[in-house]
Amino acid sequence: MKKKNAGSTTMLVVCAMAIIMTLSLSLFLTSSVLTNTAGKSLALQQCRILSVSFSEEIEKQLTDSETVYTDYNQEASGRMQDAYNMSLWHYIKEQITTGAWPYYEEGTAEIHAKENAFRTFTMDPTGVSGEIAKTDLTMYWIPGEKETVPKELVVKTTVTVKEQTCTVTDIYELQVTGDAYETWKWKHIVKK
Repeated sequence: MKKKNAGSTTMLVVCAMAIIMTLSLSLFLTSSVLTNTAGKSLALQQCRILSVSFSEEIEKQLTDSETVYTDYNQEASGRMQDAYNMSLWHYIKEQITTGAWPYYEEGTAEIHAKENAFRTFTMDPTGVSGEIAKTDLTMYWIPGEKETVPKELVVKTTVTVKEQTCTVTDIYELQVTGDAYETWKWKHIVKK
């Protein structure tokens, strides 16, 4: 009688161990999927916060009342405040007024095509946010009545955090006043 039951007890133990192992593996799989989903959600949240923050900083630089100059001397003085770094406002005005930055016109294969008209900058990955995120800034302008003066400036801020990407698009309208000296004042009109 003992010899008949000896094999069945071993089989019963092996089956119980297989069930426990299966349950353990399914719990492990579930926890890994939940952790992965939470990580992606956190990365997307960080991405959105960083892109909006950077976009707001760009808006401050472009719409700052200190960059609304009424003559060449004021503009030159503003440019010289930081001789080593050119502000974004000064960079845009200089590139457009010198003709170094062509306007964008959709559907053209010439000088006004995307390849020539888009300015893209990748921020140095330094500091805390640079260690976790890649930040790109893409800008282009659309001409107004005169082809040498912008009607709108489009600025796209793209942040990538752990394979999650978020882009904030800002559109600025240029208000130009004056005859001898054109006073440029950017006005933020759309954030999407």
